[in-house]
Amino acid sequence: MTSDKYTTSVSGPGALITAIPALLGFIPERSLILVTFDGDGTEIGTTMRHDLTFGDDGVPTPAMLGVIEHLAAVCESYEVVRVVAVIVDDTYPINSDEYRRLAAVLHRRLPATGGLHGAFVTASITAGSLWQTVWDSRSGEDLECGWSADGWSGMPPDFGMESGLVGDPLISPVAVARAVTKGRRVLATRDEMADHLAPLPHCGDPDCDAHAESAADDLAYRDLAADRARLNSDSMSGESGAVDQTFIARKVLEDSAGAFGDARTPLDVVVDHMRRLQERQDLEFALSLIRRGGSCELTCDELRVLDKALRELYVRDALLALAVTALWTEAERVWVTLCRRLRGRGQAAAATLLGFVHYVHGNGAMAGTAFDLALEASPGYSMAALYSDALTRGIPPQVIGQCAQTGYLVARSLGVDLPEPVMNPAA
Repeated sequence: MTSDKYTTSVSGPGALITAIPALLGFIPERSLILVTFDGDGTEIGTTMRHDLTFGDDGVPTPAMLGVIEHLAAVCESYEVVRVVAVIVDDTYPINSDEYRRLAAVLHRRLPATGGLHGAFVTASITAGSLWQTVWDSRSGEDLECGWSADGWSGMPPDFGMESGLVGDPLISPVAVARAVTKGRRVLATRDEMADHLAPLPHCGDPDCDAHAESAADDLAYRDLAADRARLNSDSMSGESGAVDQTFIARKVLEDSAGAFGDARTPLDVVVDHMRRLQERQDLEFALSLIRRGGSCELTCDELRVLDKALRELYVRDALLALAVTALWTEAERVWVTLCRRLRGRGQAAAATLLGFVHYVHGNGAMAGTAFDLALEASPGYSMAALYSDALTRGIPPQVIGQCAQTGYLVARSLGVDLPEPVMNPAA
């Protein structure tokens, strides 16, 4: 699910179809795509995509019908005023009744928006592919209009034109605008998105044992979580929540040794002091690497420190805030590197941070890919599960972006100042 704005103009349904990959961030295949419009119907809102499946009889499968119900509910919750469907599929000829039937199903499921405004079919969004109109709710109306990525000029696209050719999605005006304003190119397919996060060795040292150390940390975390659950069960306290896994460096131990003078200090105060000192140093360390541009190759030692740091809940939560600062692109580059170089819970934390950046900037496709990676690296990773569920349920990026405020509160509690927010996420 993607929400974005562009200033580049396009005209007609062929240009709208050509712009879909730029709106999604990749070229969809065998997909149902809904483009929504807000306000008075002249402002593009959210672009939603889902895999398209038909049964042997050419009717959408029960699972597909459930997806359509969900997408319709999202449209209603967003209070959109107009919905256009684009069907990308090569199962049948593009003018087949199966696609018209699918459009009719969509129309019936969208009463809150006055039904489906229009639907187009193409076998693929590639230069020169034929597209076909399969649904037009405006028959008989004035069809003089044009469309821009900021909104419709006059009325929605000229649905009276029954067919045409798709342009080149990699160099469409919206794709160019996306590359210029966001620094992003359109990825060819979802497989290419996954390849963008494909695993790499931890570093250039073939004898590096960092991944084995990470696995040991994961095992220690599971034991810690099991002990917490057992204690809560025995005490019948009902308490739950994530388990902190902070590793105290030797220097922090040494710095803490003289912090309390000769007086006897309660153990919990000592532990809390060491934890906060370690988390503050780790957060400052991560920020220093991000501030250097995110383009420098991270060393083995830096990767090890970051692996430990991202397992600390306060550090991870504070770093969420960077998604709405001027450092978001630098942070994104670091998160991508960590997604590929780390394993286990460190990788899951990095992937969740990366997914959050994409989510608040309206790139739902990459956000979903990152959250999937996080849950693969550490099944049940709670923050990734939370944001993945929010993405599936259609929570707007603007709402999710408000979670960045928590990062500022956490950083402040550690005595660290983060850059001020400079943008309204996916406004």
